Amino acid sequence: MGEGAKRSIKFLAVALVLTALAASGFYLYRDYLPGFRPPEQAPVPLPAEAPAPVDLPPPVLSSEPEAPAGAMATLVGIERSVKARRASDLAWEDARQQMPLYENDAVRTFDRSAATIAFGPNDLLEVDQNALVIIKPRPGDAGESEISLALLSADFLDSLASKPAPEQAKAIQAAAAKRQFTLRPIPGGGGSGDKTRIALRTLPDQSTSVAALSGSIRIRGPRGGEVVLKEKMVTRITDAGILAPRLLPGSPNPIFPEDGATYAFARRTPRVELKWGPAERARAYRLVVATEPSFKRVFADEKVGGTSFQVRVQQPGTYYWRVRAQDADGFAGPYSAVRSVKAVFDESPPPLSILSPPEMFVSPSPSVDLKGRTERQARVKVNGQKVKVGPDGSFVCPLVLKEGVNLVTVEAIDPAGNSEYGKRLITYKGSKRANASVTGN
Repeated sequence: MGEGAKRSIKFLAVALVLTALAASGFYLYRDYLPGFRPPEQAPVPLPAEAPAPVDLPPPVLSSEPEAPAGAMATLVGIERSVKARRASDLAWEDARQQMPLYENDAVRTFDRSAATIAFGPNDLLEVDQNALVIIKPRPGDAGESEISLALLSADFLDSLASKPAPEQAKAIQAAAAKRQFTLRPIPGGGGSGDKTRIALRTLPDQSTSVAALSGSIRIRGPRGGEVVLKEKMVTRITDAGILAPRLLPGSPNPIFPEDGATYAFARRTPRVELKWGPAERARAYRLVVATEPSFKRVFADEKVGGTSFQVRVQQPGTYYWRVRAQDADGFAGPYSAVRSVKAVFDESPPPLSILSPPEMFVSPSPSVDLKGRTERQARVKVNGQKVKVGPDGSFVCPLVLKEGVNLVTVEAIDPAGNSEYGKRLITYKGSKRANASVTGN
């Protein structure tokens, strides 16, 4: 290769290197050259920290919440099985405590169940078993205190069981239109003041009984007739009209056991005898025993001809009971006051002390009194024979001794079935040997 060609190649190599350096410098420093600076961009904001969670105070529930706006009543009491249905629904649902009720809503009670509906702080409505009550709109000229209802019987509802739900709803609506009546509490009507408590019940002849347990009310029937029902009075609403009011049976007075009495059991469950005084105009009584004071969980529900009934307690716990009277036509008076009894599990034997005679006693006579003490509710047997126990738990048993050594056994049994035993060995030498020891012969 010639000398000129070599110089040309070197020149080209140097030119390429310089071009590369120039290009890289341009990219490094172009932001600082006029005309090549990119437009400034707004800074990207950093994500804000999430606010710390705020501890909200727990909701405060009132024992008597006010009904929501538009509600005409509130379901405040439920005993056993109670269903409810909204006016816009076809299906029934389990009723719940403090459930608001609106126009044309329905509440149904089943066998041995009941519901209490509040139409304000002072107006309570008790719906007895096997009934369907529908909350009807108030008439245009009615006051705010007026209660408009329709009450249907369980027999009518059972007759619709095989029909589809839409047909049942139409039949109930048609029947309710014919059996609608209104109740208007009378302020200052005497009795218990401004508080009104009304009891409703369907009777076998499809009529409705209305009872004023407290306060006075004015009743307007489906045909427009009116009657004033004073406290402790009852009437019937029939297809022909409203019958004349009559007095309710009186309220029984619980007598035994004392409120809060305790019954213990171990091997066998106790039988608790409940007693009450007779009520005026009573032909029979309805006794209800529950395992909680609101009587939602019913343990026993019995119709009783007399004024006492034995209940066998099944397990430890507190049991609540109340009773009401019924007259010859089935009208029920107000319930008695609620009393409670407590059943406790007890495996401890009762205390037993034999006070006399002492151990290894030698009796100078053929008879001796055995004395002792135990708890006042225990039963005592001496040699298998029952002995009366005093209010303080003491007992005395006269014994006739045979000659020689006499073994005496004592058994104390508490109400729970627990037992405690004791014994005495009493020696009687006989009349001749006793005289000989006395005279020294």
